[in-house]
Amino acid sequence: MLNNIIRSALLLVLAAAISACGFHLRGNIPLNDNIKNMFVSAPEGPFKDQLEKILTTSGAQLSATDAGADVLLVVTKAATSRSVGTLDDLGKANSYRLKFVVAYSLNDPAGANIRPSSRLVETRQYNFDPERVIESEAEEAELQESMEQDIALRIVRQLSSITDYVATDSVAK
Repeated sequence: MLNNIIRSALLLVLAAAISACGFHLRGNIPLNDNIKNMFVSAPEGPFKDQLEKILTTSGAQLSATDAGADVLLVVTKAATSRSVGTLDDLGKANSYRLKFVVAYSLNDPAGANIRPSSRLVETRQYNFDPERVIESEAEEAELQESMEQDIALRIVRQLSSITDYVATDSVAK
């Protein structure tokens, strides 16, 4: 009986501590109301889809056109490169390094920077076995998806720190 009371009290204290520190579930990062109505300009593909999904989860309302948005999230670069990580004793690659680079800025409808251009980089390394090419390709695809999600989450976290932006009367909708 006493164990249950102590366990309940500890869980209550833990829940209070987690909520007090600003903890949010992964991908659930609240955005400032002044930047929620946004247009995303990014290269078409899985990264843009991932970014838009996380933004929507964070409360953003994505505008179909830049004219209908309070802010413009402009992704100027979203590129992956692969290089040899290590070589075996015969000089053949036995690991590869993936690098995913994203450059973005947040602008008001007039084009002025709210958040200047930022460059984010994620890297991953994986082992390559020529006897298991299909498994290596699958691992590379999983790592690519993981890097895209991590960068998208970092962008949203950085955007969530913008608390002082207020749309001007000429720009406000």
